[in-house]
Amino acid sequence: MNATHPSSEYPFLDGDALSFRPVGFAQFHRGWVVEVRATDLVPLAASVDSARRLGAKRGYLANSEVNRGLAEMLSNRPADFGFVGQIVLGADAVELVPGPGAFSDRIHVIGPECIEGFQRLRTISDAAGCLPAVNLEQAVLQVAIFCGRERRRARILYDEADRYLNPSTAQDGLVRCPHLRRLMDADWERCSFDPRRGITTGPQGERFTMDEVTRALACLSDRPVPEAANLAATEEGRQALWSRIDSPLYGQLFHEGVTPLGVVRAVDAWNQARETLIALPARLKQGHGHLIRYAPALICWLACRRLPLFSLHEGDYHWDEAISLRLPAATEAAAELLVSRYRALRPGSRQFKPEAPTMGLWLELLEGLPPQPPL
Repeated sequence: MNATHPSSEYPFLDGDALSFRPVGFAQFHRGWVVEVRATDLVPLAASVDSARRLGAKRGYLANSEVNRGLAEMLSNRPADFGFVGQIVLGADAVELVPGPGAFSDRIHVIGPECIEGFQRLRTISDAAGCLPAVNLEQAVLQVAIFCGRERRRARILYDEADRYLNPSTAQDGLVRCPHLRRLMDADWERCSFDPRRGITTGPQGERFTMDEVTRALACLSDRPVPEAANLAATEEGRQALWSRIDSPLYGQLFHEGVTPLGVVRAVDAWNQARETLIALPARLKQGHGHLIRYAPALICWLACRRLPLFSLHEGDYHWDEAISLRLPAATEAAAELLVSRYRALRPGSRQFKPEAPTMGLWLELLEGLPPQPPL
């Protein structure tokens, strides 16, 4: 059984061939799909000019974060290495050569071209000289092989495949968090919750995004240091927080004690404090008052420390009254206190925008601050 096509269209492939005994294979009308041990793929990208010789779209990105991750996976979790991500080859011909016994068939790929997966192939070749052979034996990859017109079609479509991908984000992974899944199934009365959308109150109702929910819970964390609030204050920080759902910082916000009531209270408090800062006169936001513009999360965090954070997710404290009637004044007082400490700590400072959001400054401003009276 074979498929043969002239190689003159691909002169850089003349004379090349790959032969291996597959773990499994199937031939379809468009091409072949085979399972291959990484050991058998080592020769394919072993040479210095392998990218040119295989006609790969890109050369090897040796220092990319993705390739470092692939190399680490091949080293520490070889069985997972080939589980996700397909290698796609073009070929002049694919030949199945039956062996004398069961499970001894070999496949010859004549004139191979790498249409997709060169980074993974090169990772395998580079690892061959430094990893135990068992790692490459345990890594089994799926390889699709196309010849003739299907080969040309595969090349065209894989060249433009990125146009049709929706890149994954850290927020997408939040649906794997057991605490958020429990919240999704909880009773929100007139609201609903989903980590992809946040809190919604009906088709035309108010909506709070997951960004807002995260910033609010970070603001009302009962920990004595505003590290989570500092991280959640920026888009990059929230992505970092969401990407590590097993981290202690993430666990300060989303844990087994989180309730819909507590989430709504946190969002209400955070919004009230933030709106209070927005409404302050512009003259208070000049000079060291730029702290209000560039570090509002710190001020909101300090003001909300005066709420009974231990009862955020349960308890009968009059949260609504405290948030609407007493938190605005507490927020103004926190702003005045922190701005005055900033002025005293860094009297000659003029780099407010880059300096104010830093965790180092926040810790300096809070150092030695006496406990604030409860609301």
